[in-house]
Amino acid sequence: MARLKDAKLLGIIGSILLIIPFWITNYWIYIIGLILVLVALKFISDEIRKPFIFKKALRGVIMGLIGLVLARLSFFPVIVDNTGGTSNFNISVFFFFIALITTGAAMLILGMWFFKRSLDELGEAVKISYFKMAGLFYFIGAILVITIIGWIASILFFIVGGIFLIVSFFSLPEQFQQIPTIPPQPI
Repeated sequence: MARLKDAKLLGIIGSILLIIPFWITNYWIYIIGLILVLVALKFISDEIRKPFIFKKALRGVIMGLIGLVLARLSFFPVIVDNTGGTSNFNISVFFFFIALITTGAAMLILGMWFFKRSLDELGEAVKISYFKMAGLFYFIGAILVITIIGWIASILFFIVGGIFLIVSFFSLPEQFQQIPTIPPQPI
């Protein structure tokens, strides 16, 4: 039962690291927060004997990180080609830029969908609806990334999702009561 207490503590610390804006710190703080939340989800899913909760969360986080990396790389040609000279518009670079952004956004949305499903199932299993709200805010934030104005709104949605994740980890009990299953008696 100590694993659940550890999961609660790791989840709280990881969630706090997730809401620290990445422009104040570096990306490593955010990645450490993700790892801590994933370890907490692993401990909880082992404790309640539902390993698919962790598997969906891990798949979602990996896909989301790949999507963010692709979206970040899409701005690389703009930075590299900023020579200050005459601008030669290259249509292939433009389409490559659009393809990277589209693929990155799709991977982020799909990853947050898996993460949302994981948190939904965890919320159902432990009877804490804050996990569902956190997943919903993360998913809506991922959808809003598509638009330019949505970048600001998506950051706010990710922060609110992180706050709900903190509250949900605080709401976890110290130990779960395992209800013994009694086989039905023949009549």
